[in-house]
Amino acid sequence: MSGGDTERSGGSSRGPDRDSSAEEADEPDSDDSSEMDESECERRRNECLENLADLEHQFSVLREQLYRERVSRVEHQLGEVRGGRSQEYLGPLRRLQENMRVRIEVAGVLKQMRIDNIKHKFEAEEQAAHQHFKGKITSKS
Repeated sequence: MSGGDTERSGGSSRGPDRDSSAEEADEPDSDDSSEMDESECERRRNECLENLADLEHQFSVLREQLYRERVSRVEHQLGEVRGGRSQEYLGPLRRLQENMRVRIEVAGVLKQMRIDNIKHKFEAEEQAAHQHFKGKITSKS
């Protein structure tokens, strides 16, 4: 006995007569049954292909519907942004405007300090030149 035969007959309580009759029942009796099997397979294959085509159609319809819904949502959000009533837009806009106000204020203070610094340098150089000129006049006299 081969390994396959041992597993079939050794592992079961059935006798050898029952194994051979079970094997015969699994094998087709004639060409008619194999043709039926082929036609059954073809019918099931066609049925599966129809189901696949139907699923693909449903998928494309749902994909198109999702695309239209997303476009509609984006257009709605764009309308809210253009109208100035979108919370997703107004929150960041407020933060940007506050940052801009702070930067303008800091830039204004910096500008004034630089102007004051330049004035002080000018006054210091003017005073130094005036003192230098006075020193030359008093030393010549």
